[in-house]
Amino acid sequence: MKINRLMLCFFFLSGSFAALFAQIPEVRVLIMYSESSVEMQSDSRLNIFDQDNKREQLRGQQSLFLRREGETLALYDAGEKLIHRGNRLIIQNNDKNKDIRIKNVPQGIGWGREYKEDRTYKGSLEFFSNGSGDINVVNVLDLETYLYGVVPSEIGVNSPAEALKAQAICARTEAMVGLETGKYAGPDYQLTSDVMCQVYAGSGTANDAVRKAVDDTRGMVLTFRDTLISAYYASTCGGHTESIEFVWPERSGPTPYWKGHFDRPVGDSPDLTRADALRKWILDPPEVWCRPDSSTPDWMRNNFRWKTTITPEQISKMLAEQYRDIGNVYDIVPLERGVSGRIYDLLFIGDKGHFRVKGELNIRRLVSPPLRSSCFIVDKIGPVSAPASFIVSGAGSGHGVGMCQVGAIAMGRQNIPYTDILAHYFRGAVLRKKY
Repeated sequence: MKINRLMLCFFFLSGSFAALFAQIPEVRVLIMYSESSVEMQSDSRLNIFDQDNKREQLRGQQSLFLRREGETLALYDAGEKLIHRGNRLIIQNNDKNKDIRIKNVPQGIGWGREYKEDRTYKGSLEFFSNGSGDINVVNVLDLETYLYGVVPSEIGVNSPAEALKAQAICARTEAMVGLETGKYAGPDYQLTSDVMCQVYAGSGTANDAVRKAVDDTRGMVLTFRDTLISAYYASTCGGHTESIEFVWPERSGPTPYWKGHFDRPVGDSPDLTRADALRKWILDPPEVWCRPDSSTPDWMRNNFRWKTTITPEQISKMLAEQYRDIGNVYDIVPLERGVSGRIYDLLFIGDKGHFRVKGELNIRRLVSPPLRSSCFIVDKIGPVSAPASFIVSGAGSGHGVGMCQVGAIAMGRQNIPYTDILAHYFRGAVLRKKY
């Protein structure tokens, strides 16, 4: 696939671009919040600080156990000897290049794909009691080291170099926006480690390619009119990115850099708000950047076009639990779609009434596990007034705003520079150096 090169303007920071950081900013990332106990391991000497900043050192090769006991935190060694009791605790390696391993860190909470895995972290770990009877675990580290744990989690360690660079810039920009606006912040943290912010898997996932991509783009962020933009991205646009006002109308009206467009170098966008055009689009997809080829991994192929079956009983139960009981659902009617075909207003008709669900994410979460995207068509199986099931055929994975990660990977495989990748997905944006 050929591309007409779009050059993304790149300037070093000028006096009009505010808030140049002399040093790499520090970030506070919430990595756990749903457990009442935490098991940790370290091979190096540890510094332990309590709420009064009193320090204690522990030798290396330690296993530690932190538990919520009433309103306080209690830290024990492997022999159940009490090391600390209080409301707040900080643990850091004496050697900043060493890691602390946390066992069984929960992942995917609320997305129907929950699991636990061991993860390692650089920087310091802070522990607080939270209002749910569990423990907040916050990783405090510099932004560039944080990106080593975001880039592989979001786009994979084996992605082409230019795609890794584009991802690093998007992740850095979004983190900087979070620091400046506080939109992901809580009482003890600025960012989270899940899909509601950016997936951060700690220090154990990066390889040399990831570290090089982060280092080569150090301090680079995306801006528009001298202001940081939220550099949104999603797994697979399905062939057409989405305009922000159809996904997050509360965040922004129409903008050039968040405007949905056809994900190919040339050609006009089809009108995917029309049912007939969308059906053809889903069932007979065109050549676009994120379309699979013979070398495409299964997960990319499965996200580009997908199909699932939902029974009336399933959707009726979910509606009753999440919203209102309208009886047995016998029809699903899309009322409004964005430019990518993603539904943001969906009508359900049941034998006891009807109900509208608004919002791309709310629609995806009506079933468990959530639908990959809200760009889909529905076919009934069985009688019109009493179908046996609904066949849902869809395109893409994620909200679709900003950069399509699979599209960026495809462009990177053709050695298209990261500047052109970002220019394609964030039209009118400008690359600048933040620090």
